[in-house]
Amino acid sequence: MTKKFDLFVIGGGSGGVRAARVAASKGMKVGLAEGWSLGGTCVNRGCVPKKLYSYSSHFSEDIELMSSFGWSISKKNFSWNKLVQNKKKEIKRLSQIYNSLLSNSGVEIFTGFAEFLDSESIKIGKKIIQSKNFLIAVGTQPNRLNFGASKEIVTSDEAFDLKSLPKKILILGGGYIAVEFAAIFNGLGVNTSICIRREKILKGFDDDVVNQLTNQMKEKGIKIISNDFPQEISKKDNLFDVKYKRNKSEKFNLVMEATGRSPNIERLNLEKIKIKLSKNSSIIVNDYFETSCKNIYAIGDVINRVQLTPVAIAEAMILVNNLTKKKKEKFKYNNVPTAVFSNPNYAYVGLTETEAKKKFKKIEIFTSSFRPLRFSLSKKKEKVFIKLIVNSLNNKVIGLHYLGEHAAEIVQGFSVAIVNGLTKKAFDKTIGIHPTSAEEIVTMKK
Repeated sequence: MTKKFDLFVIGGGSGGVRAARVAASKGMKVGLAEGWSLGGTCVNRGCVPKKLYSYSSHFSEDIELMSSFGWSISKKNFSWNKLVQNKKKEIKRLSQIYNSLLSNSGVEIFTGFAEFLDSESIKIGKKIIQSKNFLIAVGTQPNRLNFGASKEIVTSDEAFDLKSLPKKILILGGGYIAVEFAAIFNGLGVNTSICIRREKILKGFDDDVVNQLTNQMKEKGIKIISNDFPQEISKKDNLFDVKYKRNKSEKFNLVMEATGRSPNIERLNLEKIKIKLSKNSSIIVNDYFETSCKNIYAIGDVINRVQLTPVAIAEAMILVNNLTKKKKEKFKYNNVPTAVFSNPNYAYVGLTETEAKKKFKKIEIFTSSFRPLRFSLSKKKEKVFIKLIVNSLNNKVIGLHYLGEHAAEIVQGFSVAIVNGLTKKAFDKTIGIHPTSAEEIVTMKK
């Protein structure tokens, strides 16, 4: 028997789940297919476990800092297995919540991977499903390079569930995933190295902040191998033998790839319905998330606009509203705040200095670097670095970059001001809360 729906969502990540729930609340008959676990990459193999592990990795420094405030701990012990097991319990709880949210909304859930038969029907296992509209929200998967030991090299998908912590790890790649995992492993006591083909980590982020973060990562013991990359990686006697292009070699207990992600589309059979793809295999959509097949839509990481969970959720809301309203709305991707959960944390909203110079005739830059009060009694050298970018023609703040503890929490609050066009003068009128690090944002002078 063929099942029929008004909207069928392929992918049970944050964007897909939100679209399904909202569509069902508007009276549509909705189905959703997920081949792995509900919650997608973010809940199961991304944002949530990464932040939990990031918290864990910071405690080693917190314990050291405690002594400067008069506290002492006689024995310091860490259990990787306990962290992994507690993480699994939390992920299972969140996945069950997603299941309940969908079921209570009236969404019919299918376990399995969907494959298009034509533009109006898919197959999940032996089940045939028809729908007026389809939404593809399958996200991305880690890229894998070709080395002799490739089968034993891990990605972010496997890194959260290692059987044991390695003593020494090499992380390939310099994007935010590589940087975040470097901070995690380093904080948990692992001898950690990052290897990148180019000069700097975090391509596309603000240069000043990247330089500050790089220096602080090195001070914490993370090695950054730049302008080089492995030619071959083999494994012998439980050790990875890494041979670099510059003819040097080094041995590691574990190698992790974090060299980007690719659209997770292999199982969909998109060539059958002639969905147009970009050069990087992401699905091409118009301003209303329509693919080249007018009844098939796509949102989230698979369309390669801004690959962030809150963006996918916002895209889902606009898409479903557009399906039910005559007047369609476009999603605005400017001023999306983002964070790198490195150590220290880095968050920003708005433009980098490079972007601002390209977009505006004249800009002003305000920076501040200082040792926060929390570290003043200790020997820690870590500093907060703040950068404000202002459009000189109208005094609007067009970029805020914050490197330091709780950066994401601080920038989230200030994002409201920047999204709504507040000026530097408005920032200056605001009284800071003293003593805090964030007060520096409203007291910055040239």
